[in-house]
Amino acid sequence: MTAPIAQDVLASATLHLDVLEEFIAVVRRRLASTTDTFARDSLTDLLLNLTEQRDGYQAFLPLAAAEPV
Repeated sequence: MTAPIAQDVLASATLHLDVLEEFIAVVRRRLASTTDTFARDSLTDLLLNLTEQRDGYQAFLPLAAAEPV
């Protein structure tokens, strides 16, 4: 059995996930609007990093749903 996760940790993870989602949307818009090859490569790398981070925070969502209020 795992120990309960503190509500503040879950709230923080949810906040981080929201911020990452917003930042990912900004990067996608900028990626779509640029034709510069270097900028596109850089933004693609950034997008990959951000989505990996998002995936890590999404792992907390089932735990947050299972926590008693």
